[in-house]
Amino acid sequence: MGLAAGMLGWWGIPWAVPLPEPLLQAQEYSPLFLSSEGRPLRQLLTAEGQKVAQPVTYEQIPQVMIHAMLSAEDKRFFNHGGLDLLAISRALADSIVAGRVTSGASTLTQQLIKVSTGPHKRTLLHKMKEALQARQLEMRWSKQQIITEYLNRVYFGSLLTGVQSAAYGYFGKPLSELTPAECALLAALPQAPSRMNLHQNLPAAQKRQRLVLQLMHENGWLDAEGLELALQEQPVLHRHATAFMAPHATELAAMGLQTLGSQQLQTTIELELQRHVEGVIERHLNRLTDKHVTQAAAVILDNKSGHVLALAGSRDFFNSEGGQINGAWSAQSPGSALKPFTYLLALEKDHTAASIIADLPVEYATSTGLYKPENYDRRLYGPVTLRQALGSSLNIPAVRVLQEIGGEAALLATLQKLGLTTLTEEPAHYGLGLTIGNAPVRLLELTNAYATLARLGEHLPWTLLKDQAHTSPQRRRVFQPETCFIMADILADNQARQLTFGQRSVIRLPFPCAVKTGTSSNYRDNWTLGYTPEYTIGVWAGNFDNSPMNQVSGVTGAGPILRDLFIHLHERRGTSWYKAPEYLVQQSIDPRLGKIALHGKTQPVSNATRLEWFLPGRQAPPATLADYEPQTGRAYLPKEYAAWLKSQAGWQQQAFAIHPVITAPPRIISPTSGSVFVLDPDLPNSGSHLLLRSSLDAEVDAAAWRSATLQIIQEGHQHYAVLTPGQHTLMLLPAGDDGSALPIEVSITVKPPVSASVKLQK
Repeated sequence: MGLAAGMLGWWGIPWAVPLPEPLLQAQEYSPLFLSSEGRPLRQLLTAEGQKVAQPVTYEQIPQVMIHAMLSAEDKRFFNHGGLDLLAISRALADSIVAGRVTSGASTLTQQLIKVSTGPHKRTLLHKMKEALQARQLEMRWSKQQIITEYLNRVYFGSLLTGVQSAAYGYFGKPLSELTPAECALLAALPQAPSRMNLHQNLPAAQKRQRLVLQLMHENGWLDAEGLELALQEQPVLHRHATAFMAPHATELAAMGLQTLGSQQLQTTIELELQRHVEGVIERHLNRLTDKHVTQAAAVILDNKSGHVLALAGSRDFFNSEGGQINGAWSAQSPGSALKPFTYLLALEKDHTAASIIADLPVEYATSTGLYKPENYDRRLYGPVTLRQALGSSLNIPAVRVLQEIGGEAALLATLQKLGLTTLTEEPAHYGLGLTIGNAPVRLLELTNAYATLARLGEHLPWTLLKDQAHTSPQRRRVFQPETCFIMADILADNQARQLTFGQRSVIRLPFPCAVKTGTSSNYRDNWTLGYTPEYTIGVWAGNFDNSPMNQVSGVTGAGPILRDLFIHLHERRGTSWYKAPEYLVQQSIDPRLGKIALHGKTQPVSNATRLEWFLPGRQAPPATLADYEPQTGRAYLPKEYAAWLKSQAGWQQQAFAIHPVITAPPRIISPTSGSVFVLDPDLPNSGSHLLLRSSLDAEVDAAAWRSATLQIIQEGHQHYAVLTPGQHTLMLLPAGDDGSALPIEVSITVKPPVSASVKLQK
């Protein structure tokens, strides 16, 4: 009878108690981001706030790990049926003698039941239930399945659940590469994972580790030599409590997914290249400490696939000011880095790389007052070719060209088409200043826009995940290949950069590479972007608190970082350059005129002719003898350049002359007679400074302005009337007037500001 009852209790009753539901369900594990080579980059948290690696199989667990865990928790695991009756008897006897509970006797199977059940009150009834569940589990599962499930579910501290997570988290390597000493250290943790936290209380964990190693030796699982080596080994702990590399890239990859689920996600990040980028950023920022440059970000794209090969959003995620801000994704002002897209639109219309653009003062009326662009160095260069204007990053020509090709609306539509998602306002909000970077953009998106240039006009979305490979329908043509070739040729032309950057700037690489810099106002941001047919790199440098740097431009801040990264790619992987389309035409031009050079028929002051590329049917017009001053060979300029040329010295005076023209009667261009002006306190100076323009403006000191009722002021070679309410007459007096000629007059009306109540009604 007793035997039957015992058999019923051992084999029958356990089936009456259901196993914990979580144990029978597939284990949820944390999304793990892998590098393109399959190495762990970063592990995220599960919904329960744990880091759980993808479960391992029994065959994937090293025997030394199994032996370490059994020595620490249950050395007779393979010999009992879920309850260790010998251990229970020993623990009971010890407790009776001591008058209190002195040791536990739960088996590894019981512990698996416990970790699957979750937190609960430890009553005698519950312990009996766990014992019955452990017996049932032993009858349903194999020993290999039980210990595998235990090692996948047990908690090792620091939010790490499962032995694979612990291996990556504490040692930064897979389970298969652990040493006996590291296995014993992990096996020591489940007993008290918080108290023996390896990052906070390593000595306590090492004390138990030595006990585990000794037990492994006593159990015959570690020989004397192995024991001695393991006891001498010092643990080398991973910096973070889990894989934590390319954090900004993995955060960005996770942000783009609808759901992460329990999966391993292979990114496009190449780990060694990522580490190199981070090292280059740190090295150059150390060089700029006295310039108040605290942060930088860099992106490297593979042009063929759109893969992000490396992305560093800051100098250090944890140990730098604002390091957790992703500088590759936060929007900043790009400065001149947007100019190539303005000029590319011009090349696709009626401009050529030889087109002459006037780098002269210009003003545009806007809804917020007059807009007067200025060059970075405050200088004026007179007639410049489109190639020179872009290569030397001149502001005034870029604004002029944008106005000529359709204004800010045309450029904004193009930038949005290229994937710059931060440009959400109406065109008028940005105005013509859009071309010189008055709108915030993201480094990653702008780098990908440059990659479109690198693909000769073919746009491809960037991606951080390999399983989001792009197919041909996602590729779309934005620009023509031939204009993109000309653009690459300009951006790689060191001669075109000379006006601003000189001959030996840092962006002059020892191999062909298209490069463009950008610096926002007050030196708050600087950028350098560059590309070859294979790679596109974007770099931003500045401060996340938006404080200005100390005179640091794109060529001194972000430029050296880009240079080092491109040289690394060139030396390690190789770069190439574009072959000119066969149908393009190359002609020798005189860059003073933007026309085909007239060799041998003039006396040029220099050998400044250069070869330029043209689309078929769009070649520059030929120069004629009428374009040059006889005997001297100076190139004629129209009268609008007279004031500029008079202010120049040296080679400009020897290179140019103002074209002689028949003097036409002088006339007032602005304002026109009868104009009505309303003062507006919302505009600068209440909109009171009215620019006065005449047909004599191109000639220095050729005329004077007068008014009996308004103050006339002069700034440089420009005249302004300071408006006040009332009726006024403005007079233009040509220079040298002896009083015999009547002055040229216009009458205007100036009205006071509209009251606030009227404005609100409007």
